[in-house]
Amino acid sequence: MALKDFNWKTLIAIGLLAGLIQVGTGVAMYVAGVYFAPWSILVSVLVLLLCIVFGMRWYRDSAQNGQITYGQALMVGIVISVSTGMVYAVYNIVSIQFIYSRFLEELISLNVAGAPATERTPEFIAAVRERVTANTIALANLIRLSVVGTILSVFASMILKRRHNREVV
Repeated sequence: MALKDFNWKTLIAIGLLAGLIQVGTGVAMYVAGVYFAPWSILVSVLVLLLCIVFGMRWYRDSAQNGQITYGQALMVGIVISVSTGMVYAVYNIVSIQFIYSRFLEELISLNVAGAPATERTPEFIAAVRERVTANTIALANLIRLSVVGTILSVFASMILKRRHNREVV
């Protein structure tokens, strides 16, 4: 199937919805005070996986009349992953600039506190402050969600295709 054969409106809608779900998860974790917990990344990955799986199924059933190839499912997962990353990156920039005024300070404090006491020099703290910006956070999340989502999509596509093949037979 060529790229022009995809239902891009449906794909983009699924991707944007997945991005909004990821944003909602991030907001909920931040408000609950667990956003910076070491395990919170696993929650984000699980939400991304669920969005990919349900997005693939939704696309298969609504745009593909219940049929999807591995390549099509993989493309759907990649579009969902990149769209989620883009939505989350925009959310990062907007929310850090206008809503969560203490976010960068909290993140900087966590980075400094995580370093050995002997390394917590004024130069080290200045380097952390220079490195931790809304733009670097947004770019890192865009890359992370896109790459991790693509890897998850490889496996989700195989499972979705295999399960669907069993149902059809």
